[in-house]
Amino acid sequence: MKRGTLFPFRAQRLYELYCRHTGLDDLPAGERAMLEKDVFQAPLEEIWRQTREHFAVRDPAELARAEADPRHRMALVFRWYLFNAARWPMLDDSTRRHDFQVWCGPAMGAFNDWVKGSFLEAAENRTVEQIARNLLEGAAVVTRAQQMRTAGLPVPAAAFTWVPRRLA
Repeated sequence: MKRGTLFPFRAQRLYELYCRHTGLDDLPAGERAMLEKDVFQAPLEEIWRQTREHFAVRDPAELARAEADPRHRMALVFRWYLFNAARWPMLDDSTRRHDFQVWCGPAMGAFNDWVKGSFLEAAENRTVEQIARNLLEGAAVVTRAQQMRTAGLPVPAAAFTWVPRRLA
């Protein structure tokens, strides 16, 4: 996936609108038009229809609450975007590429920190084989260093650092 997803910005915008408004009908015309054109790519009435159909089957109590509370209705419509933004990458929906939400945890950031400055920093060099070889080799080097330290031998701190390199 290329960089450039607009998901974080659009999700933040939805959150801000949710905090400032009491429901979809309370949205200013310009904001509503922007949502329909850029974020939802459909009229909000259509998104609410899809959302209503979903909750009629999955959780009618949620639907009843949304019918009584315009703000909750807005929250469910906004959740439609959040839910689908996670599905679109799995479906490889190229029309929604700018909305892709890809979940990752701290391990992804730690990996990116680990490969910074190495040949694996460039995405085109990140093959499964090279990543696996470097993880395994790095684990073996650090394990050997720890075993030597456990045996009472002096081991420099640098022995516990593995910098990714091309491995055959």
